[in-house]
Amino acid sequence: MMKYYRYLFVNVLIIGFSVMLTMGQSTNPEQAELKIGLHNSPPFIMDSGDGLYTGLSIDLWEPIALKTGIGFKYVLYDDLGQLIDAIDNEEVDLSISPLTVTSERLKRFSFSQPFFISNMAIAARASESGPVVSFLKKFFSKQFFEVVILLFFIIFIFGFILWFVERKKNTEHFGKGLRGIGDGIWWSAVTMTTVGYGDKAPKTGLGRVISIVWMFTAVVIISGFTASISAALTYNKIQSSISTIDDLRGISVGTVENSSSAEFLLDRKINFTEFVSLEMALENLNDGRITAVIYDKPLLTYLIDTKGYHKNADVISSGVGSVYYSFTSKNDSLLKVLNPVLIELIESRDWERILNKYNLHEN
Repeated sequence: MMKYYRYLFVNVLIIGFSVMLTMGQSTNPEQAELKIGLHNSPPFIMDSGDGLYTGLSIDLWEPIALKTGIGFKYVLYDDLGQLIDAIDNEEVDLSISPLTVTSERLKRFSFSQPFFISNMAIAARASESGPVVSFLKKFFSKQFFEVVILLFFIIFIFGFILWFVERKKNTEHFGKGLRGIGDGIWWSAVTMTTVGYGDKAPKTGLGRVISIVWMFTAVVIISGFTASISAALTYNKIQSSISTIDDLRGISVGTVENSSSAEFLLDRKINFTEFVSLEMALENLNDGRITAVIYDKPLLTYLIDTKGYHKNADVISSGVGSVYYSFTSKNDSLLKVLNPVLIELIESRDWERILNKYNLHEN
């Protein structure tokens, strides 16, 4: 009997000790100090260098932490790859850096509701030639000569038609053979340019109808031709050869390593160079070592505008689909706590104020 009571007493002690341990190790994220992973990504995360951080993600996260009662400390990582590995290895409880939601990343960790939607863009290096050289290049371009040849072909067609109609009854103005065809082309050219010397004129009724049709047609053609020439000869700062993703093939392209842009280029089988940071990629673009950089539009635009790269580069729309920024964690229960508060904040007027603060607008 004593053995039974002794056995019962020992089990009660064990159970009580286990309960005390369980009470001491709270799994509630509101009672734990979380490690928040960061990566310098202006204007979402900006490191001031003295342990203080600013940016859109900071302005979003801190009110959420305050409302949910979550204690936290920031952990800064030097590059994006280190941060992603830290999330995957649960060295941090949550990342508030603007990580893009991709199918590959979804296999490794979970995402909150998106708080910002944007797309990828291309930063193209500006042409190094001056306006005079650029003008001459445009003037002698293939596109320019194609327009000129097309115009001469139309002039020839209308001149030939009028000569064919007038050649028998108006031999004075439109003679026979090649000389007569030349007279028709001359008439067509001076009529189109509204010079109208009057040395060549149709006499037949059909010839005059053709002349009227050509006059009105010529007005439309010359207007379009003038616009085409102006567009072809206008000096553009940015090289027109880069306008879509497919134009990146065959040129030197850079992006940030371990980024969704790198995954995108790999999927498209486009050769590229990876850089540790976006700023390093833009430095190489600025120095002429690469021709273009592809990355998320808001980060690309912000750095180009604030670091002075806009003098040598500009942002071109890539024409690809939207990308979504979210908080990232391996802890689903934590994200379930954060999501309602996150959505409430981005639906409030404060969110518009935060977007305006960093000159960001969802698009």
